[in-house]
Amino acid sequence: MIEKYQGYTAVRKVGQGFRPVGKHSFKIVHNARAVKFDLIQQFEESTGTILPNGVNNALCTQPVPILGKELAIMKLQIEEIKP
Repeated sequence: MIEKYQGYTAVRKVGQGFRPVGKHSFKIVHNARAVKFDLIQQFEESTGTILPNGVNNALCTQPVPILGKELAIMKLQIEEIKP
């Protein structure tokens, strides 16, 4: 679950207390698996392929940097196969 919020991202010391500085949008991530699943869905849309559930589950268990590398390699391989 990824939720987008508008909130204070920094504070500044003013006198005895702290005062919020700058309001910027940020995302709160409650589940890392949702982020990985979203990344996999974007990959499927960009390449026009549908991965089996077993492959999705295996990719969701990978750390994010490895997942990104694997998806990039798969995309290159798909592009080489397509004429």
